[in-house]
Amino acid sequence: MSEIKSNIYEQLAQQLAEGKNETSGLAIQAALNASLAENLKPISLILSGLFVLLSITHATTLPPETKRFMLPVAAITALIFLVFYFVLRSKAIPLKWAEPLAMGIVGLILVNSLLHLYLDGNPIQTTNIILVLLGGGLILISSVWMIVLVAICDLTWLLIAYIVPTPPFEGEWLHFGFALLFATVLSVITQRVRIQTSRRFQSLRLLDEKQQIRLAVALKSTEQTRAALATSIEVAKRITSILNRETLLNEVAELIKERYGHYFVGIFLLDDSGEYVIARAGSGKAGQSLSRQEFRLKIGEEGLIGWVAANGKPLKVDNVLEDDRYIPVDDIPDTRSELALPLMVGDELLGVLDLQSDKSSAFRSDDIVVLESLAGQVAIAIQNAMLYEVERSKRQLSQKLYNIAQALSSTLDKQEILDIILEQLIDIVPYDRVSLMLQENSDLVFSATRGFPVSSKPDQIRVHIKENDVFHQIYQTKRWLMVRDVSQREDWQHVEGLKPAQVWLGIPLIRLGDVIGMLSVTRTISVPYTEDEIKLAETFAGQAAIALENARLYESITRSNLELREQARELQEAYERLESLDRSKSNFINVAAHELRTPLTILRGYAQILSRDPVIKESDYYMQLVDGISSGANRLHEVVDSMLDIVKIDTQMIKLYVEDISISILLQGVVGNLQHVFEERDLTLVMEDMSQLPDIQGDHMELSKVFGHLVNNAIKYTPDGGKITLMGWPLEAGERDLPGGGVEIVVKDTGIGVDPRNQELIFTKFYHSGDVSLHSTSKTKFKGGGPGLGLSIVRGLVEAHGGKVWVESPGYSEVACLGSEFHVVLPFNPPREVIAQENK
Repeated sequence: MSEIKSNIYEQLAQQLAEGKNETSGLAIQAALNASLAENLKPISLILSGLFVLLSITHATTLPPETKRFMLPVAAITALIFLVFYFVLRSKAIPLKWAEPLAMGIVGLILVNSLLHLYLDGNPIQTTNIILVLLGGGLILISSVWMIVLVAICDLTWLLIAYIVPTPPFEGEWLHFGFALLFATVLSVITQRVRIQTSRRFQSLRLLDEKQQIRLAVALKSTEQTRAALATSIEVAKRITSILNRETLLNEVAELIKERYGHYFVGIFLLDDSGEYVIARAGSGKAGQSLSRQEFRLKIGEEGLIGWVAANGKPLKVDNVLEDDRYIPVDDIPDTRSELALPLMVGDELLGVLDLQSDKSSAFRSDDIVVLESLAGQVAIAIQNAMLYEVERSKRQLSQKLYNIAQALSSTLDKQEILDIILEQLIDIVPYDRVSLMLQENSDLVFSATRGFPVSSKPDQIRVHIKENDVFHQIYQTKRWLMVRDVSQREDWQHVEGLKPAQVWLGIPLIRLGDVIGMLSVTRTISVPYTEDEIKLAETFAGQAAIALENARLYESITRSNLELREQARELQEAYERLESLDRSKSNFINVAAHELRTPLTILRGYAQILSRDPVIKESDYYMQLVDGISSGANRLHEVVDSMLDIVKIDTQMIKLYVEDISISILLQGVVGNLQHVFEERDLTLVMEDMSQLPDIQGDHMELSKVFGHLVNNAIKYTPDGGKITLMGWPLEAGERDLPGGGVEIVVKDTGIGVDPRNQELIFTKFYHSGDVSLHSTSKTKFKGGGPGLGLSIVRGLVEAHGGKVWVESPGYSEVACLGSEFHVVLPFNPPREVIAQENK
């Protein structure tokens, strides 16, 4: 790689020889690729070791279902990195391959992280993906590759979050989603800043080479000039490797004084305002004193140094005592001649290199060329050190923001999140007091604070919002507001017990487009906030707003869960009460039915004896009484049988005695017993030919009950003169959800119909349509009475056979008589578990 860099610098020398002064963009890119290619070998070796350790960790800690996939993937990845390392050791790669290979390394790590997230299903694995994003931002030098990485990473994460079941981590996916979004932005910013800095750094290094080449070209033939030039080069070489700015400045001052033997060497740099140059380093005790005092000169108005800073040109004065621009300095009283050189990088002025001698006319014109070149070298070294400091501060800021994102994603407690934000803010935006204030009606209340004395009781402070005050302006504009001197604002509300504020910054807390409060940052010294500090404070305010929204959502979800659990508990209790009542009702029916059966048997027996008695037979009156007793006893016996059937259905005690059944013969038997009813009610019975229906396996007695209840139901709700039709057809396998096929029987009438809202209710126990008190006592009369168990028994017995029953009707009308169709679907064979043991 060193040979590649030598080629780059040889190209640069060739450009200078041809009169080209600008730095080639291709040369900068080549230098960046060379730097990346140099780092691929140690990166691959380190990653190979890390994935070996990761494989061991997977083997010992992961559950079997996850380890089965993750262990071989991690082991293969470690092997790939190791092979890649040996390949890089054996041969040099083309520079154009450096970026794709780096992307491949990041991609391998990303595959491991995404696969682990998918298999584990725990959103905490998102932290690994965040680390990959940040690592990609530090490694990749192409924005295109960075966009590809971000797109793959974020879209794949969203896909995994969508397809992985989330109930145990429902709230956490949202928070890690915000953390991933934050990391995405942070990685892009980090990559952008790093690339800009690296390009600038490489550009400056190339400029440094240009300066050295220019210096070599400018060598004079005289021995004195060559010696001065050699000294300048030596000094330049020593300082270019120093990246700490303070160390660099002191080293430069001492080296130039030592090599050139000057009385005093000082370095003055521009301040942040650009109005002054300030002594930042100097030779000897005088230089230390001036630096400590931060001795400053106003640009263009004070001293020779101020003139050079204003004009950007070197200035040589042979006798400073004769120049009105000269300002004597007590620490260096013996100055007689002075050479001030601008420290320039391109068109940018960094400061002034000041050389002073205690002899008049100590600086020759020839020296200016050499020393000006040296000043250029010093300027580049200073710029490099400044860029290094910026890069280091950016890395520290990125690390701090990452730590904050990690801390925020590790908790959902609102107060803890806000405390973390305020605690971290002081390291980036220095303040004396800070508070997060939320709006409550017409007041602002403190949600979290730092820097407030306990005696001030910040949690009890309420600031009333007034029209056109600072918060009102922030609320209206939804932008930050800085007050450079709060004493100039008449509407400023000072809180008793607090040290008076000098500079104040307010940042709106915006949630879903609405201002819900503000971040209030206060300084008690007159130092305004810089633009960078304001941007950082806005970032923190945005995090605070997100944290508040997350906490609100978490509290809402928690509250909803508690309410749902309470509702579920109440529903369970209600269900248990209803189940208990239903059991009690079934027990009562069972007891009542059995208790009634014995006296009914006796009553029916005596009725039969009386009906055969010769004396009774001779009297029509007595026979009528006996028939009434017998009819009532038979009716009551049917009710008791129905009650017992319901009990068996409810307790799932039904046992079927199956046999081959012809549906046609069974239905003929049912309607044959009711022929006299059809004649009495003038009802027309139409029974379609069902002799071709295949036989089914079923309990003849129970199925007779089913169709007896259905035909009786049709008789009861069909007016006199109506029509009842019985029809049926076979079902193929799969029809009506019968895997083995079966038959479907329909009992159709021209009765009053069933309201669609009640078409399920009619199959429940004791259900009656209309006013029960108005029903006839006869079960075959129009709208006749009954216990309300018939259709419930029908459904229970049909389902016991593995079938189903339902009703179809356009509606209920005693005038229009819309009619009903009761459908019964029966399989060829009932379920084995309900067949009586002796019948199997």
